[in-house]
Amino acid sequence: MIIFLRDIPENTRHSDIIAFVEPALKKRWFQKKAEIVGLKVRQLKDPCAEDSEFHGVVAIEPDKAGSKAIQMLNRKKFLDKYIAVHEYHHRDWHNDPRLERISSARERRKADRRRKGLEEVMDITKQFSSHKTFSRQHL
Repeated sequence: MIIFLRDIPENTRHSDIIAFVEPALKKRWFQKKAEIVGLKVRQLKDPCAEDSEFHGVVAIEPDKAGSKAIQMLNRKKFLDKYIAVHEYHHRDWHNDPRLERISSARERRKADRRRKGLEEVMDITKQFSSHKTFSRQHL
């Protein structure tokens, strides 16, 4: 499962995200070992507002551990700022549930809810085999 950390501080390091997420992944009795298998920090810039925002994207295996992590981390303080944590959804027109019942014109949205014109300024992507090797390399 991929979890999304919305609007994190701009001075966030990978080690900060790992330190925030790892306690939610601690092994419990009769539970499969959970680990972080991917991590991204993205900077998005709105050209109209001349403002940037930063988001963290963390891949966790197994999916059940990702769901528990979302429950434990949502609305918690991260680097002196309360953040929202939720499941990351890949947006694609193929998975739009309205396609099945698009026959009537009244079901169409008046406007798209997504913000237009966002530019990805920075994508610091590091794929790693386990969270321990990643932590040692990037602290």
